[in-house]
Amino acid sequence: MNPRSRLKYWFHQNFPGWAGRFRYFGVNVYFPKGSVIFKMICEQGVYERDNVRLLATLAGRKRDGVVFDVGANIGSMAIPVLDAQPACRVISFEPSPQTSGCLQRTIEGSRFRDRWQLVPKAVGESEGICSFFAAGSGMDAYNGFLNTQRSGGAQKLEVSVTTLDAHWEHLGRPPVSVIKIDVEGAEWQVLNGATQVLSAERPAIVLEWNVLNLRAYDQKPGDLLDQARQLSYRVFSLPYLFPVETLENLEVQMLQTESFLLIPETGLSGGATN
Repeated sequence: MNPRSRLKYWFHQNFPGWAGRFRYFGVNVYFPKGSVIFKMICEQGVYERDNVRLLATLAGRKRDGVVFDVGANIGSMAIPVLDAQPACRVISFEPSPQTSGCLQRTIEGSRFRDRWQLVPKAVGESEGICSFFAAGSGMDAYNGFLNTQRSGGAQKLEVSVTTLDAHWEHLGRPPVSVIKIDVEGAEWQVLNGATQVLSAERPAIVLEWNVLNLRAYDQKPGDLLDQARQLSYRVFSLPYLFPVETLENLEVQMLQTESFLLIPETGLSGGATN
């Protein structure tokens, strides 16, 4: 982190009146003390800039399309998408009580509040109540159903779980442009609970696929390819959109990235917003 970034990080952690919030794309964003996501924003300027640009482009595929932001954290990926696509809606799912409380404050005070909704639940393959591990000391980026050990320690909670299919039905089956999934190893569970919306809407999917997270769930890297084939999707690594068709390709790409794009085999469809 350069000196200017370090100063920004210190200031928004400690200075009275500014501690716990910062400006991002013209929005006051609230965050838990020590948030690793805020630290990354200080370092990167725009959090995961390449992925955000891609999400914003994909969000514009369908008129009045919905973006499902699964694992929203403090909203660092939702805000740039809402800023770039004035017709889209974002549904952010974030079960961690501390983080979701900050996110709700951000949404309520933002100019996007009429088209940005928080669902304070985890997303999985079935509805109900489930154990959830919330990391402490600002390591909120590593929260999940299982303790992956990436945060160095976590508190076990009970949280409500929904599915993307159930919430899509609740919303009245709107057009869905893109689904972003970052849930620390439970990405396959989210996809298992989204078969109806994936079949009907054929949205693009941007997800994390990290080998350390997969180990906690007894998942193998190749499970991504198997699931994509079952859903009739193709897999590309990000940010360079390298097509991933074999396990060997996938394992090589996972040495360089943990971000992947899934596109329907028949290609993307739907009218643009502009």
